[in-house]
Amino acid sequence: MFRFRFADARIWRYMIASIEKILDESVFLATSEGLSLRALDTSHVVMVDLFYPRDSFTEYEVEGEEASFGVSFSLLSKVLRRARKEDALELRVDESSIEISLISRGVRRFRIPQISLALERLPEPRITYTVEARLMSTTFREAVKDLEPIADVIALQAVDEDILVMRGEGDIASGEAEFSLSRGSMIDYRVESPDTSSYTLEYFTYMNQAAQAAEIVSVRYSADAPVRVDVEYQDGGRLTFYVSPRID
Repeated sequence: MFRFRFADARIWRYMIASIEKILDESVFLATSEGLSLRALDTSHVVMVDLFYPRDSFTEYEVEGEEASFGVSFSLLSKVLRRARKEDALELRVDESSIEISLISRGVRRFRIPQISLALERLPEPRITYTVEARLMSTTFREAVKDLEPIADVIALQAVDEDILVMRGEGDIASGEAEFSLSRGSMIDYRVESPDTSSYTLEYFTYMNQAAQAAEIVSVRYSADAPVRVDVEYQDGGRLTFYVSPRID
């Protein structure tokens, strides 16, 4: 039905650990172009959009034009937590189950059931962004970690054409991280309008798990519109989060 092998199992470990915080279960779609997933959380606050092109896999086989399979992210994450630095990942899907192999000097195999779910083909959100920034993954993760202990809301503010501020706001404390294109804390930055928009910080902490194995994190937003955060991987894959704004 479907099979792939991927060189670094830890990337999938971190991605699925992040998705698990948002989705209980959902459906992957495998086509000749690659492997994808697009789903909303139960509150319809967050959309998760994953895509890995076929060329990113060392082996990739899909029977027919497409194959879909439902997974429990909690169960899949429990297996992938066993992935070590040297492990490759192989995943095989048949009519009722998913076999996961972690391959290095030996092979460790796990089998979990498929979840019976209908494939929902959600459209990609069409949003006009006024602010776009690309940061090194480490820069993004450190800023979120710094704000997490004191804040539950994160505000993104474009100060001018050179500076983006990530401000954490809590009941009794606040803090901020400032990124500057000229000082090298951003790779790229585009501002059409110096907008500010606020989001629940907790969702950014979930993104941090996926970003552990990534090189670049892109942030796009407009005033009072969903933020789009792309976690970009060296092998061409990306995990995208759309988070609805907090409007008080």
